[in-house]
Amino acid sequence: MERARRSMDMRVVKTRRAIHEALIGLLAEDDGRDITPREVADAALISKKTFLAHYGSVSEVIDEMEDEAAEGVEQVLESEGAITTEEELAHMIELIASMAQDKATTLGALLGTRVREDVVARLQSLLRERIACTLEREGRDGSGLLPDFLAGGLISAFRKWLREGAGITPQDLSHKAATLARAIWSAGQEGAHEA
Repeated sequence: MERARRSMDMRVVKTRRAIHEALIGLLAEDDGRDITPREVADAALISKKTFLAHYGSVSEVIDEMEDEAAEGVEQVLESEGAITTEEELAHMIELIASMAQDKATTLGALLGTRVREDVVARLQSLLRERIACTLEREGRDGSGLLPDFLAGGLISAFRKWLREGAGITPQDLSHKAATLARAIWSAGQEGAHEA
């Protein structure tokens, strides 16, 4: 009984993985049209009925994949703990940039598709939350403009790197962005002390 359930679970995992990979391929074509369940099913080499047994719509698959990408980034953020030094920030940025470059990760795969901006917006929200938590741990206001400004600046640099980044490694990106973020963070601390 247990063996039959495990093999059934593996079939579900394999089918969902095939659907994800097929959808990423279709999204990467970026012709702007709506993708139908039939097109995803055909690309995944399954029936439309099988697709619909797993997902109610194509947007449901996209949402699930965006959630997976966000969970991967959240795991990186959680593993890094409180980020209080420039080196810690650089390391965190490097890990996320490496994930973004790796097309085998959900984050990397989605960033090569037309849903890229939705994924980047989720990434910005996660960074903003992490920066706000770090500020609050330091006894500062995490609800002010500083978390938004830093997260927005980091994401702006990240977007530029995704568009034009040839020749810039994740390490280069992380060190440049961390240096700028630390300067802004420090200026924000000085401004808070003066007020």
